[in-house]
Amino acid sequence: MVYALWDMETINLAADYDILRDALALVLEGIERNGPHDTDTLALDVEDDEGNVTPIAHGQALAEFGKRERQPSSIAG
Repeated sequence: MVYALWDMETINLAADYDILRDALALVLEGIERNGPHDTDTLALDVEDDEGNVTPIAHGQALAEFGKRERQPSSIAG
């Protein structure tokens, strides 16, 4: 699996990672450094080993996805 961050304004690959957590760390660092609109032109997708590409999120939905994934899972008990 490859997680790719694209700049949709320039249609350039910004970064790619083997681990989703690493891709989201870059997204969240950008938000912390540049503000909440840093993801406005970004899109995240995943490519599987067979070359199938699936969009994950873009723009503000990407920011929200990153924030949700960063939070520790709650364990029912």
